[in-house]
Amino acid sequence: MRIPVDVARFADELQFLSASPVAVFENGHRVEGQQATNGDGMPLWSVQTLVLRAGRRAEIETVKVPAPVMPDIRPTAPILFDGLVANSWQNNGRSGVSFAAAAVSEA
Repeated sequence: MRIPVDVARFADELQFLSASPVAVFENGHRVEGQQATNGDGMPLWSVQTLVLRAGRRAEIETVKVPAPVMPDIRPTAPILFDGLVANSWQNNGRSGVSFAAAAVSEA
């Protein structure tokens, strides 16, 4: 299930930490040298994000973002996500939430 995220209510500030290619997995194993793509064939990137909220501990979340090249944003720069969504998932008795966005940019 894809749930739109109201960033203004989700966090006081989001900061860029790093980006890396999203790996391809087959039969539970990473396929070396391959990067995951979205439905349009655009490469996917894992953007490590520092989530800051007043009165709470900072958290690190990963947001998958499609882009032709790896996002080049300076570490700890405030960032904005376009079309941020939360995706619920279940796999082998485990469950959780992952995040994806249409784009990321420096604020």
